[in-house]
Amino acid sequence: MADKYLTLENGVQIIFKEYGHKYIVDNEKYIGVSTILDMLHKPDLEGWKIREKQNSIKAEMSKYLSDDKIQKILDDAESKGNLKQTKILSTGKLVHGFIEKFVKGEDFIKPEDPVILDCLNKFITWWTEKGFTLIASEKIVCLPGGFAGTIDLIAKDKEGRVWLIDIKTSNGIFVSVVHQLHGYKYAYEKQTGKKIDRMCIVRLPKDGSDIEVRRVLSKNQHLKAFLGLLSAYKSVKLFEEQTEKYKQKKKKGHNARSKK
Repeated sequence: MADKYLTLENGVQIIFKEYGHKYIVDNEKYIGVSTILDMLHKPDLEGWKIREKQNSIKAEMSKYLSDDKIQKILDDAESKGNLKQTKILSTGKLVHGFIEKFVKGEDFIKPEDPVILDCLNKFITWWTEKGFTLIASEKIVCLPGGFAGTIDLIAKDKEGRVWLIDIKTSNGIFVSVVHQLHGYKYAYEKQTGKKIDRMCIVRLPKDGSDIEVRRVLSKNQHLKAFLGLLSAYKSVKLFEEQTEKYKQKKKKGHNARSKK
């Protein structure tokens, strides 16, 4: 996976590392939009919930099985879950890749995988019926001192309106995606000086069901929510840095006392 070296409309020089999906500006890693949205899910709390569930399962299974067998069952379950997650992410990435080739007018051989092919065909039908003209695909946006992200598609419709389009292959559309699009719109307009007229989410279900296209209305409350999540993320990182400094200082003090 080759790194992308870009100079954006606002003069920012950015390196996008596809492996790990990282944005680097002046040797500093910028916060990705997806990372900001993770604040909604409280990863520390989610981890605690999982551990508590595992402990409850272990306690019940210990009545019938040895500790080694219980651990093997839990490890196998985690491994299968990781494999499933990897397959889901891989499918979504491949769908995005074929769609990008299509909207850019590149020659390509359609996928043999029936799930990916179904998603692609549904998108092609929708895009063609709407008569969109591509402005940009995989558009990287970055606000200095703020965050960075990659917009799936910017396109113009028959009436000349500019659309920000986000493609999903998930099982549903969640509020975090609404915040995501508002963050993208805010960054794109600041970076380019150009206006986004409309936003939408195009969900391509992997189970063969119908395409779902949902308009996202631009609301100041949603933008405030996204910027609030950004502020919360920075606050958490600041706290973690302060905690690490405190630990190091405490460790030095302990070592100094030990030498006396």
